[in-house]
Amino acid sequence: MKFNRVLYVILLITFFQRIHSQNILDTSTWTVGSGSVSGFNHYGAAAENTREWGTNPKGNNAILWKIAHDGIFLTNAGWDSDYHNINYNLTYRFTVWIKKTNSDLGDTRFGCKSSQHLYAGALTTNIKKLDGTTETDPYFWSGDLPQLNKWYLLVGYVHHYNYSSTVSLGGIYDSETGAKVESITDYKMQFATANLRHRAYLVHDPATNDKQYFYDPRMEPVNGSEPPINVLLGLVVNQNSELIFTYDVAGNQTERFYCPDNCSSTNKQTKEKETDINEEADHSEENDLGKSITVFPNPTEDFVTIKVESELLEQITSAKIYSSSASLVKSLKTNTQNLQVNLSGLPLGVYFLHIHLNDGSSITKKIIKE
Repeated sequence: MKFNRVLYVILLITFFQRIHSQNILDTSTWTVGSGSVSGFNHYGAAAENTREWGTNPKGNNAILWKIAHDGIFLTNAGWDSDYHNINYNLTYRFTVWIKKTNSDLGDTRFGCKSSQHLYAGALTTNIKKLDGTTETDPYFWSGDLPQLNKWYLLVGYVHHYNYSSTVSLGGIYDSETGAKVESITDYKMQFATANLRHRAYLVHDPATNDKQYFYDPRMEPVNGSEPPINVLLGLVVNQNSELIFTYDVAGNQTERFYCPDNCSSTNKQTKEKETDINEEADHSEENDLGKSITVFPNPTEDFVTIKVESELLEQITSAKIYSSSASLVKSLKTNTQNLQVNLSGLPLGVYFLHIHLNDGSSITKKIIKE
C-alpha cells in the first residue's frame, strides 16, 4: 500500500513535468509590462494590455495578462499568439484560464485562426465548422462568463481534417468544482492547413472599472501526451466535483467524465479508489450490477451493442457516453435489452458508458474505438 502511494506520487510528478514540454505556446516570455511580448502580439491599445503579478486559479502568485480600459478607447484588447506550424492530420486542443471582474459589459472571446494559403487555385482560410462550411473568423466561444470574479478554464478543439463527427467536445470548466458548465464550438482543419494561432480578447467594454485576466494559455496536439483536463484544473480526486476520476494500480488515470445528477454513490466509489489504489480501476466490473450490462464488440470500429439484463432495465434513470476529456457525446434511450449504438462518427479513442440507477448507484463501462 505505502509503496503504491509513493509510486503514484512519482508518476504524478513526472506527468506534471511533461505538461510544459507539450505546450506549443511559451508563456515564459510573460514579464511585467504592457503591450506585446515574444510569441504574443497585443490586440487593441498597448496601454490596455498589461502583465502583472497576481493570484492564479490555483491560488499561487503568478504573472497574469490583464485587460483594463485606459479611459481613451472602448476596450478591445487581448492577444493573438504567433502562428505555429501544425500537422493537419492531428487534433489540437486550445485552453486558457479567464476571469472577469466588476461587470458583464463587453464580450469575452476565445478562438483560433490559420493564415491563408493557396489551395485548388484559390486562397483559403483553412478552418471549417464541423458541418464542413468555412469559418473565416473562428471563435470557440464569445459571450459572458457564468460568474464574475471567478476563474474558468476554457477548452476548445481544432480537429484533424478527416474528422467526421458534428459533436463538439470543448467546454467551459468551473475552477472550484471542476464541472463542465457550458459547451462551446469545435472546428476542424481543411486539407493542407499549415499553421494555427491562439487568441483571446475582451471587446466592446466601455466600463473603466472592468478588468479581465488571462492565465496559462495552451495550444497542443492531442496525441496522448497532453495533460488531462483534471490536471489542468488542478484536481486529482475532487469529492465535491461533478467530474469523476479513477486510477489504475500504477497511478494512471483510467476514467474521467462529467456526472450530471445523483452522483453520490459514484463519488463514494471514487473516494474508495483514492483510499486503496490497489483496487481495480473499473469498479463496475467487480460487482453484480456491472455483470448485468455487457458491451460488445469491444474494442469496436463503429457499432457497439449494450445488453442489459431485464431486471436492471427498469432501474435505469440515465445512460450516457462520455469522451476521455469528460465531454458528453451521446445520451441513450434504454428502452430495450439490446441497444445498438453508432460510434462511427466519433474519433478513435477511449469512451465511457455511464449509467445511473434509481437507487443513486451507477455503473461505468469502458468502450474502446479503434
